[in-house]
Amino acid sequence: MKILKLSEDKLNSTEQAIVNEINNNPDYFCSHNIQEVSRASNVSSSTMTRVCQKLGFKSFKAAQMFVYEKSRMQTEYYKLGEDKTPEQVIHNVKGSALFTINETLNNLDPEYANQIAKKIYEARSIIVFGVEQQEVSANSFVQNLCRLNKEAVAVSNIHLFVQKAVFFTNQDFCVFVSRTGWTKEVIESAKWAINRGIPVLILTTDQETTLEMMGEENKELIYTIETQTLSYDKIQYPAISSLPGELIIFDVLFNIVVTKNKEYREKFQKTSEISLRWNFEGHL
Repeated sequence: MKILKLSEDKLNSTEQAIVNEINNNPDYFCSHNIQEVSRASNVSSSTMTRVCQKLGFKSFKAAQMFVYEKSRMQTEYYKLGEDKTPEQVIHNVKGSALFTINETLNNLDPEYANQIAKKIYEARSIIVFGVEQQEVSANSFVQNLCRLNKEAVAVSNIHLFVQKAVFFTNQDFCVFVSRTGWTKEVIESAKWAINRGIPVLILTTDQETTLEMMGEENKELIYTIETQTLSYDKIQYPAISSLPGELIIFDVLFNIVVTKNKEYREKFQKTSEISLRWNFEGHL
């Protein structure tokens, strides 16, 4: 896991080398002063300070504190051990879930999420295609969309998807969720939708591979969000590897739709008032 992240197109080669050095040797970065760290990276102290500020920190010391806290969190929570005891199993499950949620949200661009939420809000009908365990996150998202009176349905195989999506147009929206993001059913179904001009969102653990498999056509119709998972967790804990990330992404998108639209906020307020009357007064 990278501790410091910044788009490579925003860094020159020297700055990228410094970031890579910090990510590869966080303990050294945190335990030495700026002169020693700069010397190890073959740059001046002023260059090191500038890179830290470019990464969003006020100073070198502030960057050290951030790297220390995050690397400690990796050690305490994200490092999986041999699951020979219930205590270790609990630790491993917690570490996997925390990693997925924290890193998925850290990598989610707010403006990009807002664009997707806008497509969901404007869509006439929505299909959420969840394969295997991803049926859980697909069904959860559809239930929330139905609370907004959106025309939404969850499907779990390519046959059901085509039966529903055959009536879709560019006014509708398709969401695909599989553990990897490039399951054959997902890729072929998404291609089928795009060839008909229907915009799609694909949740994937490997954005680059997913886009490569989708091909070069109609890129403007394809939205992807990457769920972050521990690479070795894919073998040890498949049941929890990507699901927390999917649920948190859907939660973010749903809440953006609600907060951006006054009618939904008012509707939820009224719903809450009705629930309170039922729970405490015994009537609707």
